Amino acid sequence: MPKPPAYLHFDNMTWPHPHDPLEVEWSLRYGTPSREQMRTAASIIAAYRELVDEPVRRRNEKIAGLRRAIQEVTDAAG
Repeated sequence: MPKPPAYLHFDNMTWPHPHDPLEVEWSLRYGTPSREQMRTAASIIAAYRELVDEPVRRRNEKIAGLRRAIQEVTDAAG
C-alpha cells in the first residue's frame, strides 16, 4: 500500500497531512528528528496557528476541505 502524501492540496492551499506517515510526533518526542521532519513539524505548527486565528466559519471550511482531501487520497490509494 503506498504511503499517503505528507501534504494535501485543496482550494489553492497546501496543508500538512494530519496522518503524516513520517511519524513526526514520535520522532520529536523520543528520537532524533530529521531535517524533513522538522520542516513538517513547522508546517503543522503554522497550520494550527492559522486554524486558531480564523473565524469559526472559515476554520470549519478549511477543516472540511482537509477532510475531503484526505478522503480523495484514501480513495485514490484503493
